[in-house]
Amino acid sequence: MKGLGKLEYYLMVLILITLLNTFLGENFQSTAIVSVLVAITVMCKGIVVIDHFMELKGAHRYLRLMMKTYFVIFPSLIMLTIFY
Repeated sequence: MKGLGKLEYYLMVLILITLLNTFLGENFQSTAIVSVLVAITVMCKGIVVIDHFMELKGAHRYLRLMMKTYFVIFPSLIMLTIFY
């Protein structure tokens, strides 16, 4: 039996981050802190998906920049609305 490949490793990390977010949501009382942490992890997960699962690491830089901007702007807007 082979060990985990590169994509399997990234998939396991994404699943663990999702489980961590679920744990945070269930156990913390402060919704602002949890929302900020979840928004930050959504940014990180989005960048991993763009680079490794959508295979945009070798794509044209403008396409990759647009996708990364999407995963930075929208979670940032979520964080702004938390403190509004």
